[in-house]
Amino acid sequence: MAACFIASYDITDADTYARYNPGSLEVIIETIEKHGGKVLAAGPNNEWIADKRTMVVMLEFPSVETAKAWESDPDYAPARQFRHDSTGARFEVIAPEFVPPSG
Repeated sequence: MAACFIASYDITDADTYARYNPGSLEVIIETIEKHGGKVLAAGPNNEWIADKRTMVVMLEFPSVETAKAWESDPDYAPARQFRHDSTGARFEVIAPEFVPPSG
């Protein structure tokens, strides 16, 4: 069952964040693809309904397990640390695909 990794956050340190994006973008994309994922949405140009933040990222993976494997991938760890060190008001979740109840 597919799953989405969804993150939203405010950039609190632009210089460190630049080491994440664009600085680590090649590694980020490579590790997402390595785990069968793809980018569905990413960026600052969002139509906010509530709790506005600077950035939103939505990734799709084949399963919750593959999403977790990406998030904990040692190849991604340095980039993830840049993201964590340069952002605040961070919301991150791995959500499984919705399957309506039958019957």
